[in-house]
Amino acid sequence: MYRRATELQSSKMASMLSFPVHVRRPELVRPETTTPREFKYLSNIDDQIGVRNHLPFVHLYPPNKSSPAQDPVVLIKEALAKVLVYYYPVAGRLRNSDNGKLVVDCCGEGVAFREADADISTAQLRKMDGGFKPPFPMWDRLLVDDIWGSCSITDSPLLHIQVTRLACGGFVLAYIFNHCICDAYGAYMFITALSEFCLNTDRKAPSTLPSWGREILKPRTPPIPSYPHPEYDVPNHPSKTCTSTDFKRLAQTSIFFSTSNISALKNQLNGPKTSDFTAVAACLWRARTRTSMKPNYVARFLMPLDTRFRTKPSLPKGYYGNALVFPCVIAKAEEVVGKPLSYAASLISEAKRGVMGDQYRASVLDFIEANERRGICPDGAFAVTDMSRLRFENIDFGWGPALFGGVARAGIGSHPGMFTPLVGYKNEEEGLEGILPLVSLPMELVGRFHMEVRKEIDPAALLKPKSAL
Repeated sequence: MYRRATELQSSKMASMLSFPVHVRRPELVRPETTTPREFKYLSNIDDQIGVRNHLPFVHLYPPNKSSPAQDPVVLIKEALAKVLVYYYPVAGRLRNSDNGKLVVDCCGEGVAFREADADISTAQLRKMDGGFKPPFPMWDRLLVDDIWGSCSITDSPLLHIQVTRLACGGFVLAYIFNHCICDAYGAYMFITALSEFCLNTDRKAPSTLPSWGREILKPRTPPIPSYPHPEYDVPNHPSKTCTSTDFKRLAQTSIFFSTSNISALKNQLNGPKTSDFTAVAACLWRARTRTSMKPNYVARFLMPLDTRFRTKPSLPKGYYGNALVFPCVIAKAEEVVGKPLSYAASLISEAKRGVMGDQYRASVLDFIEANERRGICPDGAFAVTDMSRLRFENIDFGWGPALFGGVARAGIGSHPGMFTPLVGYKNEEEGLEGILPLVSLPMELVGRFHMEVRKEIDPAALLKPKSAL
C-alpha cells in the first residue's frame, strides 16, 4: 500500500532535524604521482548546454564494527590521491575553447576535499521521516560545496568531496561531479575505484581501468542530423541562466514505489511486458502534469538514455564520460491527464523504440554541432532519469554496505524542477524493495502531487472509507 505518511511534508521533516556539523576548510587533493599535462576533447554530449551542471551523490555508512579506530577521512583522502593517477582528467579544469566549446585542461590542480564532524548518530538519523532517504537533514552542511544549476562550470574543481564523521563511528560521504566530466555511470565507476583503494591500500590499479574515448563521439563532417530532435526546440521565451536561489526555492520530496506499487501500475498497462521505468515514469508524468500544468499547455517528457551499451560504435569498457541522449515526447497536457495511464506509457515506449538504432546518437552529435550547442527546451518539460540499477549503496569502503547510496537530492539539471532521478531503494520500515523518485516542486504543490501519484497507483484508494481510529 502506498504510504500516506510519505505524502505531505518530507522536505519539512528533513529540515526540522538539526544537529551541529563542524566543517574544516577545503584542501586540494592532487594525483599521487605525475600525470600527463595535456588538453582533452569533450564530445558534444559532454559539453552541451543541458549538461553544464553538476551531479550530487551521498553514501551513509554505519559504524565499522571490525575496525572501529579506522578514520574514514584519512583513508578516503589517501585513496583519492591514488585513484586520480588513473582518472587524472578529473583533477583538471574545464576551459573555454573555440566556438563556445569546452575542453579539459589536465593541469593536475586537484579536486576539492573537506573533512567534517557531525554530532549525530545513524540511529538518530533513522528516526527522521521515512528513514535513510533524501531529502537529508542539514544537507547544506553535509556537502558545503554543493553546486546548484550551471554555476562554477569552468576554471573550478571538477569534483568536490566531503567526508563527515558521525558520533557513532559511521560517516557520510557526499560529493558532486561536474556533469561535463561524467554521467552517473561514470561517477559510479570512479567511486567504485576509490573504494577499491580503500579496501586494499596496497592496490596498484583499479579493477577496471578508465578510458577517455570521447574522440569516438565526434560529429560527422559535415554534420547530417537524420532524426528530429524536439528536445532541442527553441523555447518560446529566451531561456535565462537559473541561479542557485531559483533551485532552492523549490521543495524537495521523495516518493517510494514498492514492487507491489509498480505491479499495480503495470496491471493498468501491458502487465509484465511493461518495464518498471515506463510504468513509474508514466505515473510521474501524469501526476506532475495534473499538479502543475494548465490543460491547454504543451507537455514535454524527456527520458535520458544511456547509449554506452546499446549503440555502435561501441565505447571502451572503462569509458566514464557522458553517453546520454534525451529522446522527447510531446503531447497536449489535457491528453496526458485526460486519457488513461496507458496513453502516456505508450508515448514513452514508442519514443524509446524510436531511438534504438545506431544512427540516433550520431544524429544527436551532429544536431548539437549544427545548432551551436543549443540547450534542452524547458517549455513544459519534465525528465525522468533512471539511476535505479546503479547500486551505489553496495559500494564498500570497509564499513560494509551503505544505509543509503545514490543521488543526494532532486534539483539536478539546468532548470529547476525539470529532472527527477530514480534511485533503487529498500524501505527499512517495511523491508520492501523498490524505486525512489526524487522530486522538486513548489512547496504548495507537494501534497497535491503525492495525492495524484497515489491515485495513479490505486485509483479507488481515495474512495475507500478511512478508519476513525
